[in-house]
Amino acid sequence: MKNFLLLLALATSLVACDPYQYDAASRIELKKDPCFGFCPVYTFTVDGKGNATFKGERNVEKEGDWTRTLTPEEANALFAAFEKSDFQSFQDEYTAQVTDLPTTWVTFRHAAIDRTIKDYYGGPAELKNLEKLVEAIAETEDGWTKKNDNPGQ
Repeated sequence: MKNFLLLLALATSLVACDPYQYDAASRIELKKDPCFGFCPVYTFTVDGKGNATFKGERNVEKEGDWTRTLTPEEANALFAAFEKSDFQSFQDEYTAQVTDLPTTWVTFRHAAIDRTIKDYYGGPAELKNLEKLVEAIAETEDGWTKKNDNPGQ
């Protein structure tokens, strides 16, 4: 019994050391496709441990591949917002017969949820709010490190 209590205490302390509430298999991705104008084109991905990548293609301050680690508070709040949104209830696609808008793709993977939504036009306010949360992190200049394009040099 004493060994069991010791193992339980050790396991509890190890869990308490990790301030991230989500795991590395959980993922949020925001992909912004081009328009005919100067729309930003990039892909931003973050896992539940806060490991984030940004691949800027054009019309963005950060072109190329970038990485950063979100604080536990940032990562936990972002994933919690997606869980709270009832992401599963959104339609697969929001679109209309209009031209020259960028398409935003939003992916959420966590537990039993593995879903990508295409938002071209007419997405609900709840989805737009999630997109804005992710964009605020993705488009900030703070904390990013550019990956070396030529690691041998």
